[in-house]
Amino acid sequence: MYEDSENGVVDLGKPHSYNDPFTPRTGKTLTWRDVNMIVKKKGEEKVILSDVFGEVPAKQICAILGPSGSGKTSLLNILSGRVKSKGNMNITKDIRLNNFLVDPSKVAVRQQIAFVAQDDSLQVTSTPRECIRFSAKLRLPRSMTDEDLHSLTERMLKELGLQSCADTIIGGPLLKGCSGGQRKRTSVGCELVVRPSIIFLDEPTSGLDSYSAMQLVKVLKKVAGAGASVLFTIHQPSGKVYESFDQVILLNKGSVMAQGDTDEMFSFFEDNGYPMPLHYNPADWIIDVAQATPKQELIECGFFPDNLKPYSNPSNPQESDKDVDLLGRSIANDDIHPDDKVSFCTQVTMLLQREWRNVIRNKKALATRFVFTIFMAFLVGIIFWDIGKRDLNEFQNVQSRFGGMIMVLMLGMFGTAQPSLLAFPEERPVFLREYSTNHYSVGAYFISRLVIESVVTFCQMVVQTIICYYCLSLDMNIVLFFAIIYVLAMAATAVAVLLGCSVTDPKMGQEFLPVLFVPQLLFAGFFVPTDFIPIWLRWAQYLCSLTFAVRLMLDGEFRECSNASIAQGEQGSMPMMNPCDQLLTISNVDQLPMFVYWIILIGIFIFFRVAALVVLKKKALTYL
Repeated sequence: MYEDSENGVVDLGKPHSYNDPFTPRTGKTLTWRDVNMIVKKKGEEKVILSDVFGEVPAKQICAILGPSGSGKTSLLNILSGRVKSKGNMNITKDIRLNNFLVDPSKVAVRQQIAFVAQDDSLQVTSTPRECIRFSAKLRLPRSMTDEDLHSLTERMLKELGLQSCADTIIGGPLLKGCSGGQRKRTSVGCELVVRPSIIFLDEPTSGLDSYSAMQLVKVLKKVAGAGASVLFTIHQPSGKVYESFDQVILLNKGSVMAQGDTDEMFSFFEDNGYPMPLHYNPADWIIDVAQATPKQELIECGFFPDNLKPYSNPSNPQESDKDVDLLGRSIANDDIHPDDKVSFCTQVTMLLQREWRNVIRNKKALATRFVFTIFMAFLVGIIFWDIGKRDLNEFQNVQSRFGGMIMVLMLGMFGTAQPSLLAFPEERPVFLREYSTNHYSVGAYFISRLVIESVVTFCQMVVQTIICYYCLSLDMNIVLFFAIIYVLAMAATAVAVLLGCSVTDPKMGQEFLPVLFVPQLLFAGFFVPTDFIPIWLRWAQYLCSLTFAVRLMLDGEFRECSNASIAQGEQGSMPMMNPCDQLLTISNVDQLPMFVYWIILIGIFIFFRVAALVVLKKKALTYL
C-alpha cells in the first residue's frame, strides 16, 4: 500500500501473505527520543528514564544492555505501548515508525507490534502445534481455510525448530514437557503468525543455556531478515550471542550511555579510554564498565552522548496529531479488517476445545478432585449410614438426618469452590497475554470457563449424590436431592470465581474462602435456629446460599413426615408436635414458597458470575 508522503502517510508495503510468515517484505525503522519516565512516591520523584533515545533499523535486531535497574524493561514497555501515564507515573515520549509519529498504545499501531514477555505464558497442557494454530485461528482472517492454517502452522514449526517437540505438551512446574528454549520459541511463534512489523522481547534468553540462547537469536535473525525490526532486553549474553546483534543500546541509570553498531561498540569504548581486555566477554565488559565507573566520570570520558539522537531533522517538522491518525489508518488497512475477524462463536468454540483438552490432559488435578469427592462422600456415608431408616418420631433421629444432609451440602460447596478459586489465578498470565493481543473477548473466555466448570461440577456432584443418597437411605427423590446439591455447588463456584478474579495471589484467595463459607453454617439454622440469631445480624442469613439449600432439602426430606399423624404422649392424653414439624418450624422452612428459594439460589449464582465478569473485564482493561 502506497500513499502520498506529502500528506503525512508512510508507505507500509503490500498486505500480508498469511500462509508464509517468512516471506521478505518491506521493513519499518523504529526510532524514539525524549523518552522520560518519572514516578512519584511519598512526595519524592524518582527518575526511571531520562531523555532516552534510540533506533532499530528495518530488518535488524537490536539488544538493550545494562545493569539491573537501568530501565531496560521500562523502556521496552513504553515503546510497546504497555504502560502510559497514570496516577503517580508520568511518561513523555516521541516514538516514530519510518520517521512518522505514532502512539503504540493505539489499537491500530499495536496490531503491528508483538511483545514476548520474559515468562512464557502458555497453556501448560497444550503442545507447540496447538498453541501456534490456536493463535493463528483467532488472530488471522476468518477466510483462512483449515488447509491454510495447517500450512502456516507447519511452516512456523519448521522455521522455529520445533518439529521434534511439536506434539509434546508445553509443561510447567508440576507437569513435564518442553524445554525452556522450546517454550520460548513457541511464545515467539504465537506472535509471529500475524507478521508484526516490530517485535519486542523482554529477557528472551533468561533461564536458557548458551546453546538454546543461540538458537533463539538465530530465529530472531531470520525473522528480522524477513522484514521485521526486533528489539529486546538481554542480561549478560555470551560472546557468540553478542556478536549476532546488529545494534546495541547500553542503558545506565535510566540514560543512554552508548548506542551503535555492535562492531563499532569496541572502538567507541576504546576511544573513550576503556579498551576491552583480551579473552573477555564483550557484554560483560560493557556492563562492568557501566556498573563500576561513576556516571560523572563516564560523561567526562565521552559516554552519555546527546549527538547520537535519531531523526534530529524530521521529515515533517510539525509533528501534528494528523500524522498519528493517518499512520494509524494506514496500519489498520495493512492488517485484518474488523469484518474479517473470527466470530464470537468461533472464539467460544476454540476456547471450549482448549479448556476441555486442559481438563482431560491434567489427569492428576482431575483425579485429585474426584478422589477427594469420593473419599469424603463415603466418609459421610459411613458415619451417617442408613440414617434415613431410623424412626422419625424421635427428634434425635430427625436431627441426625438433618446433620447428615448438612454435611452433604457442605461437601458439595467446598469440593467445588476450591478448584474454581485456584483456576483463574493459575490461568491469569495466559488470559491477560491473549486478551491483550486480541485473541478473544472477555465474554468468550468467561463463557468457555463457565461451560467447562458446569460440566465438571455436574459430573462431580453426580458421583457425590449417588454415594451419599444410597448410603444415607434418604426418602426424598434422588433427582431433587441432586438438583439442590448441584445448584448450591454452582452458587459456591460463582463466589469462588469472583474471589479468584479479584485477588492476584491464590494463597490470599484460599485464606478468604473459609471466611466466606464457614459463617454460612452459623446462619443456615444448623447450630442455632435463625430466630435465635441477634436481630441486627439476622439479615445475613439471606446472603447465604446454604440457608436456602437447607430449606429446600428439609422440605424435600421431611414434608411427608410432617403431614403424617401426630405422635401421642406416653399415656395418649397429651398430643406432641411431630419432630419433623418441629424441625421445619424452627428452620423457618415455610417462610417463603419453595420456588422462591430456587429463584434466590439461581439469582445468587447469576449475581456473583456477573460480578466476576465485571471484575475480570476491569482487570483485563488495566493490562492493555
